[in-house]
Amino acid sequence: MSLTFLTPDTAGERVAARSPMERLARAAGARIELREGWNIVVGYGDRARERELLAEHVAFADRSHLLKLELQAAPDALAGLVAAASGGHGLEPGRAARAEGAWWCPVTPTRVLVLGEPGDGARIRAAVAAAAGDAPGTVTVTDLTCGLAALTLAGPGARELLARFCAIDVRPAVMPVGALRPGSVARTPGYVLREGDERLLVLVGWALGHYLWTVVADAAGHLGGGPVGVDSLGV
Repeated sequence: MSLTFLTPDTAGERVAARSPMERLARAAGARIELREGWNIVVGYGDRARERELLAEHVAFADRSHLLKLELQAAPDALAGLVAAASGGHGLEPGRAARAEGAWWCPVTPTRVLVLGEPGDGARIRAAVAAAAGDAPGTVTVTDLTCGLAALTLAGPGARELLARFCAIDVRPAVMPVGALRPGSVARTPGYVLREGDERLLVLVGWALGHYLWTVVADAAGHLGGGPVGVDSLGV
């Protein structure tokens, strides 16, 4: 068994980790706070307007600060690792399990993506490390926190917003809450996770975060939507 975190934590007392979308968020009027070692967009100055977008139109929020771990192992070993780290949850192709403050997202029979809030990062990493220590064979844990950028689309128009730049079918009958789909997102490889009835998490490569923001912001503007902070999003 081998366990390797290929990238260290980015959080520090003096140097804040920054999203690739931060510059665009600031230009849009973002209010940013340092939380858990990250510069996080908490709002845009008009909380009532943000709530209106979420309730009646569509909004998007930068969540690139999410913890993102990729677990790789043989199928049986990986299933046992996830069950041990997530409190007994199994793996189902195309369906993520919500447990222990994280999403456990099977990508292939030998790869799982774990997503969680940065404040839960130490606990999630510890649970994964303990489970990996007991897993047979070779286990690789790669920290992709700064490898994948993330945006949440939320509100009644979330599906319509996604459809403006992505052909993945997110109708509830096809993609219920918890479903994960890899595919082309704004003409680049990515993932879409259905976090809730009116909430979609979109992930692409970190270097494409700036590009994803511009695509989403343009499409949202045509739908009467706009950016919101994580405080309004309620995460």
